[in-house]
Amino acid sequence: MSKFLKSGQLEYGEQTITLFELSALQRIEHLQFISSAAKALPTDADKETLYTLLVEQDIRQGARLVAMSLWHADPANSDIEQLYQDVLSGWPITMIGAADRFVKALSDMLPAEQDQPDNPGETEELAPEKSSPAS
Repeated sequence: MSKFLKSGQLEYGEQTITLFELSALQRIEHLQFISSAAKALPTDADKETLYTLLVEQDIRQGARLVAMSLWHADPANSDIEQLYQDVLSGWPITMIGAADRFVKALSDMLPAEQDQPDNPGETEELAPEKSSPAS
């Protein structure tokens, strides 16, 4: 376990799992995994087939990201490929999605949220000021 990587506890149902930030090398590997998956998509698929393939791809990418994170708990005795298969075969899709977002947040891989007012209905409309003639 690296002393430099952030970690956090994800609670899902009655389970609590320790997840870790991705290392720089893992982030590169994850980007390569995404790129390879995108290149493997057929260019001549109809919309329904493409949608199905994209959903599958999204699940696999999330499971791989989670496996990379879990690996940090015991790197000497863990295999990312085995963890990946374990996540795919043993975790529900909603848990994979929650863990994927959690790891991305730990790894600063989510886009920064724009400053939004707490209550958008109460924002005051800004209008340009009219300049008064100089006296």
